[in-house]
Amino acid sequence: MHRVDVICDKSRNLLHEYSRLSLDRTRGHSFVFVSRSLFGKYVDANVKKEIEKDRLIIRMAAGAFHAGRDVRDLDLEDMFEKTKRVDREFLDNLLIPSFTLSLRYSDFSDVRIQRIFRVSKMVYALLKNWPDGASIADAVRNTYTEKEFKENIAEILHLYNVETRILSKSVRRFTPFSKSVTAHLESLFNAMEETKDDIADRYTKRIFSNAMVLA
Repeated sequence: MHRVDVICDKSRNLLHEYSRLSLDRTRGHSFVFVSRSLFGKYVDANVKKEIEKDRLIIRMAAGAFHAGRDVRDLDLEDMFEKTKRVDREFLDNLLIPSFTLSLRYSDFSDVRIQRIFRVSKMVYALLKNWPDGASIADAVRNTYTEKEFKENIAEILHLYNVETRILSKSVRRFTPFSKSVTAHLESLFNAMEETKDDIADRYTKRIFSNAMVLA
């Protein structure tokens, strides 16, 4: 499999696991069934959006790397503009009764650009330190210490959470259960922030503990 595809797959798996673990933390809260149904559809659509957005960023960063451009020379504003296509598809497919959403990019543009740069830097670093025949785990261990890798993953997830939280404030809910949905979303964001370190630690141990076993 192409290295860029491997990075995209790992990013997708990470976000799926992050979302699942965060949702697990919200269990036990007393929300009505209708709010759970609407909430679940919104979360699923948002996770899919973020996976596609990261895939786009990874491919753009990898293309610039292979073209010989320095990561400091990336046109982050242009990359940001291209991610808006993913947002438009998300909005077009957000067919959830009683929900409308209007994006105000000025609210979260700085956060998204930070995340684009963080992800791009990681793509550059991995591709630079990925020998022929090696795995992505080898590339990670060639690039980062355990502490550095964990901190990078946690920060990227934090930025993802912050942007998602800001985005949720643009959602209008025309439903008698709007307060319940709002409470459920707030509970999820708190859980996401609590979970980011757990998932970063889990992925770090998978990579670096495996290295110790093979040593």
